Amino acid sequence: MSNRWLKVLIVIVIFLPLTSNVQGQDAVFSQFFNSTLYLNPALAGIEPDVTVSFGHRSQWQNLLFPYTTSQFSAIVPYYKNKHQKPLGHVGALGVSVYSDVAGEDNNFKTTGGNITGAYNLPLDKQYVHLISFGLQIGAINKRIDPDNLQWGEQYDAFIGFDASISPSEVSNLRGRTFIDINAGAFYWWTPLPRENALINSANSGLSISHLNNPNESLLDTESQQLPLLWKYHGGIVFNLSHKATASINYLIAYQDETTQNNIGSYLSYKLTTFHSGKVKYGIARLGGWYRVNDSFILLTEFETALFKVAFSYDWNTSSLRYNDRGIGTYEINLAYRFASHTPPKSRY
Repeated sequence: MSNRWLKVLIVIVIFLPLTSNVQGQDAVFSQFFNSTLYLNPALAGIEPDVTVSFGHRSQWQNLLFPYTTSQFSAIVPYYKNKHQKPLGHVGALGVSVYSDVAGEDNNFKTTGGNITGAYNLPLDKQYVHLISFGLQIGAINKRIDPDNLQWGEQYDAFIGFDASISPSEVSNLRGRTFIDINAGAFYWWTPLPRENALINSANSGLSISHLNNPNESLLDTESQQLPLLWKYHGGIVFNLSHKATASINYLIAYQDETTQNNIGSYLSYKLTTFHSGKVKYGIARLGGWYRVNDSFILLTEFETALFKVAFSYDWNTSSLRYNDRGIGTYEINLAYRFASHTPPKSRY
């Protein structure tokens, strides 16, 4: 197969799912490429250096049911021979912990942690075509603080709400901890650098969460299975010049007959600096996204060989915008890479 037809095939495979008719739902992380272990456990395999990251999302603070989500993760790559970087990259191990707090009085809390293992399968000696497989196993705890909650049976027909009435359902509430299993696969095409090349890289990934369908019910008397969460994501990075790239990316998430569709683009530009007589550079990045029937997202990011800092903001476009008083959702992400020799790359 010629290189030209190979490129055409890659474009078709990556963007074919976008032709389906889908509806939107609320997001989890707008910066999903910066929350790699949450997006797809296979993405641990493409990180070339030891990396730690922290993400925080604050949403709907003007409403009665705001929530915040935070995640910390660490990825440790494994090489057959550390002197063969980037070749010989076998895979990686990762750990991640997260917390989600929701409700008017922060009554509903979810915390979890997991361990991720990824294995890389190169399809050629130059690692131009690479498939990574990931498996993730962890535990999730969900709990409700009923102290400040009001129940329907606490309302008296004559005096209204009566706090002295003890709701019967409270005795059935309990925190629940359960095992959670996720898996994923990721394909990455990174052609060897050459002059006037149009495509810098292309990728496509699929992940499935909650493979064991755990029981997440907080009532002793009921059972509620956590449905499968499917995520399909990918994109293409184009070379605009030797310093600039532009990309098209997407994420489709499907769970319990609800679909979320995200599509957007990044513009990345290398900023060259001199330090100790050596040329070094960072990447300034600006991105725009549309979460279908939900919100517009603006992202700005700066990345060097050692660290990354990113900030994004969501403007709601659904009917909820009439209640949020113009205050949207912000998200920050900080990452540190334990490597001083590896230049940053435009992966998305």
